[in-house]
Amino acid sequence: GGRGDMLRTDRLRLRGGGKFEATEKEEDILQRTKKVGKSAKKAPEPPSAVEKEVMAALWKLRSDEGMRILKYCHIASAMEVLYGEDGARAVVILVPFIEMVEYRKIENELVPKLEEALGAHVVLVQYRRIQRKEKGGKRLLKQKRPMSRSMTAVHNAYLEDIVHPHNVVGRRREYLPNQPVPTHQVFLDPKVKEITESKLIMFREVYRGLTGRKSVFDYLVYPNGPEELRQRTPNIVPADGAGFTERVHRPAALMPEG
Repeated sequence: GGRGDMLRTDRLRLRGGGKFEATEKEEDILQRTKKVGKSAKKAPEPPSAVEKEVMAALWKLRSDEGMRILKYCHIASAMEVLYGEDGARAVVILVPFIEMVEYRKIENELVPKLEEALGAHVVLVQYRRIQRKEKGGKRLLKQKRPMSRSMTAVHNAYLEDIVHPHNVVGRRREYLPNQPVPTHQVFLDPKVKEITESKLIMFREVYRGLTGRKSVFDYLVYPNGPEELRQRTPNIVPADGAGFTERVHRPAALMPEG
C-alpha cells in the first residue's frame, strides 16, 4: 500500500531536483506552469469551472485502491470541447510532462471513472510548450530551440496522445481549391474500427481545439483493385508502397483537352 506508493514517487522529480510531495488540499492538484518574462509578474489565473470539476473528481478517486499515486500527481490545466449535433462533451486534461508516465500506468482504470464522474469523454494529453523560432532583428535565444518544442513536433505529439492507446498508421495533408489552409488526414488501423468509430468526431474536435488544425480521421484500408486505383501511400514509413485508400483523387489536367 503506502510503501509501494512511496517507492513509485521516488522516481518523480521536479526540474529543480526536488521530489513531489503529496497534495494536502484539492486546490493543490492544479499546478500552473511557470511563466517567463513580463507575464511572470501577473497573478496566476483562477481555476475554471472545468478544472474545478476535474480536481474534485481526482481528489475523490485518490483514496480508491490502485489510485493512491494520485496523491502525488497534478494537472497543468483542463479544457472542455463540445462536438456533435447532440452537444456531446469531451474534457481534455493536460498533465505535467514528467507525470504522464504515472498517469499511463493507471489510465485503464482512471479514465472510465473520470468519464463516469464528469459525464464526458476524457482525454489525457501531455503538456508541451511551443518555443518560437529565432528570427533576425529579435532577441536571440539562450540556447538552440529543441526540435521537440517546434510547433510541428508538439502538434504531432498531441495527435498521438489523443488516439492513445491506438496508433496513427498514416498521415497526409490535402490542399483543396480556394482553401489556403490544408486539411490534415489522419488514418488509424482498421483493426480498431469497432472501438474507435464512435470517437472519430471527438478526435477531430479535440485535435482542432488543441492545435487549430482542420482534420479528418479515417481508417487506412488496403482494397484489391486495378492498378489505376493505386496511389501514393499515406503511411509514415515511405518504403511501404502497399497502402492506398478507397478515395481516389485524380490530379487536374495541366493542359485543357482538345
